[in-house]
Amino acid sequence: MFASVIVDIKNKEINRQFDYIIKDEDVLSIKRGMRVVVPFGEQLRMGYVISIFDKSEKANKEIVDILDVQPTVDEETFKIIDDIYEKTHQIYAAIFETVVPSQIQLKYKKQITLLNPDLVDASFKQLFNHKNMLTISKNNHEYDYKLRKYNAMNAIEIKQIYEQKTKEKYETKYQFNKNHQYQRASIYEDVLILLKDQIYSKDELIDLGLSISSIKTLVKHGVLSKLEVKIKRDVSHVFKLNDKKISLTKDQSKIFEHIKIGLNHHEKHLIKGVTGSGKTEIYLNLIEEVLKQHKQVMILVPEITLIAPMAQRLKSKFDDVEIYHSALSSGERLDAYIAIKEGESRILLGTRSASFLPFKALGLIIIDESHDDSYIQNESVIYDAIDVLELRALIKDISIVLGSATPKVTRYYQAKNQVYQLHELNQRPNGIKLPHIELVDMKDELKASNTSMFSRKLEQAILDRLSKKEQVMILFNRKGYAPFVMCRTCGHVPTCPTCGIALTYYKDDQKLKCHYCGHEEMYKDHCSVCQSTQIKEVGVGIEQVEKALKKAFSQARILRMDANVTKTKGSHEMIWHQFNEADADILLGTQMIAKGLDFPKVTLVGVLMADLMLRIPSYLASEKAYTLLTQISGRSGRFTQGDVIIQGYDLNHYAIKHAKDAYETFYQSALYDRKIANYEPFMHIAQLLVEGKSYLKTYQNAFRLKKHIEQINTYSVLGPTPAYIKKIGDDYRFVMTLKYKIFDSKIFEYIDQVESKETRIKYYPNQELV
Repeated sequence: MFASVIVDIKNKEINRQFDYIIKDEDVLSIKRGMRVVVPFGEQLRMGYVISIFDKSEKANKEIVDILDVQPTVDEETFKIIDDIYEKTHQIYAAIFETVVPSQIQLKYKKQITLLNPDLVDASFKQLFNHKNMLTISKNNHEYDYKLRKYNAMNAIEIKQIYEQKTKEKYETKYQFNKNHQYQRASIYEDVLILLKDQIYSKDELIDLGLSISSIKTLVKHGVLSKLEVKIKRDVSHVFKLNDKKISLTKDQSKIFEHIKIGLNHHEKHLIKGVTGSGKTEIYLNLIEEVLKQHKQVMILVPEITLIAPMAQRLKSKFDDVEIYHSALSSGERLDAYIAIKEGESRILLGTRSASFLPFKALGLIIIDESHDDSYIQNESVIYDAIDVLELRALIKDISIVLGSATPKVTRYYQAKNQVYQLHELNQRPNGIKLPHIELVDMKDELKASNTSMFSRKLEQAILDRLSKKEQVMILFNRKGYAPFVMCRTCGHVPTCPTCGIALTYYKDDQKLKCHYCGHEEMYKDHCSVCQSTQIKEVGVGIEQVEKALKKAFSQARILRMDANVTKTKGSHEMIWHQFNEADADILLGTQMIAKGLDFPKVTLVGVLMADLMLRIPSYLASEKAYTLLTQISGRSGRFTQGDVIIQGYDLNHYAIKHAKDAYETFYQSALYDRKIANYEPFMHIAQLLVEGKSYLKTYQNAFRLKKHIEQINTYSVLGPTPAYIKKIGDDYRFVMTLKYKIFDSKIFEYIDQVESKETRIKYYPNQELV
């Protein structure tokens, strides 16, 4: 028997299946979807069994090891992998790496045995332990030359070893053995009588009164038996559990009952509810219904910021909730993966990375804040988590529920045309009104000699809330302290040495950073060109806003939430908890504070430089701006009347003006614009990113690809033009925008014809790369 295997090497040259011989003793146990270890060249690699068959003319090596008892990749996951491949034509190994949790993939090492110490130099010899063994990470190439040299001399032996990246955790525990024969056990009778049939850790035994030496003695004589017990690494939280007993309103009940009827069939629902209208209450009631059927639920939020408030609601009401997102430890993620796969837990709360987790009995998928672009992965393997989950719901014949106050224009258009069942909540419960929104033109502030970044209206409103012990949220969607720094003597602006983009100044870290390639360098108080000390920060970043807030409102307790202060594990939850417990008066943040957060004491939201959001070179800019303004406005007045003050220098765009109006008003304006320009939902939009070291060669290849694609009659091609970020690292970048009504896979044949080692091409389906 033979198996066709995808090997875990992400290389386009080997983007295919390889045949291997199945050992006779493994024929009955091996199945499609299992992880296996195979020889590949001179190394061992993990692979996934794609198919099993009787004859092969290519196979000449045996499968070394089978890692699974049951397949890791089930038929549902195979369909997802095929769907991603058909839409994006990406490398199979990369898709498997994305879909299969990293914790159960393999890490590889070299195990070196020193055979003849006299043949190696002293510095190399001292690396070995007392058993003449040395283990080197596969990615450590520091000793490659010496390894080759000494291996050729037979001075060392090199063996490749492998292990799963993350392992289950076990702890030694102890159990009392009633049938022991130790005659002196009576010395410990007072403690042993307490043990009964339970198992105890060493620390627990010590707390009961046993010393470490006593424990060793009792184990030695069979009074205590050692057990290796699996320990589950649960996610810890700072919040308190508090189950809110909330009855559904008439409108909420109507939506709940409608969705409940079709729970056991594939139905697609979109709940469009204004901010604070109680979408979460509907989710909780639906989850309760699914649990009654002994099935599982997946609920996703777009950002780690939203995990804590949703986890509090879920864990206050239900016992077995698993958390899964990228900021957890690998051990916590592995244990969550196993609990969901084995059916030990019934509810999974996660972000985009949880989309592929296997469920034993999935009964419902809920996607909150479904408008958010965080559900789309634009790096490495490109996919839209909502597309993935809609496919999963179809395969499993279950319902999927999307919720948003500001649905994507395209999705709302589809709902209006019966692709989704549309449900609307247009009011907040208990008669609470939506916040009053006011636009403030900062040009008028300048005319009134106000040069502060806060308008007079906003400043007075903040002072008013502080005096009332109410809370304020301020949105400013720009990272760092200043977009760039400039020498006022010679005009020099420090730029990224590879991208050519002005470096953003971070005053807290005293660093200049490139947001695109990750380059960092220390900030210098003198010009590197003319040595002048006349260095000036230009523009405004969130750190500078924080400084201004502290100066203007010195009595206020201020928290900041942005990417720079939420790097450590648990930092999102800690900031949320502090503000939720009213341990701060003002929360300043980037867009991560705009989504789904529910703070009872917030009665004022301020937005600074709202028109910045319209500067993105994209037809989606108006939708992104309106969504962000509406979402952040929704944080105000959740329990009592609230206000929103939106500041900017150009407030005439409909995306900003309609922030005061119902979603439908904005939707009609956006739809009109898109129909005229032939954008989604009237045409599909995709983009091609062409990258290469040579500016001219990259452009020529992009233009050649354009000519190929234009042979497909249904495609219209705009470009190639330099990307918004023209160069990242050493690569020049050109973009082409494709408009089409019917997808044609021939486009991938043309990409393969043009792509080479010098020119890389990436296809972004049904979305625009900004």
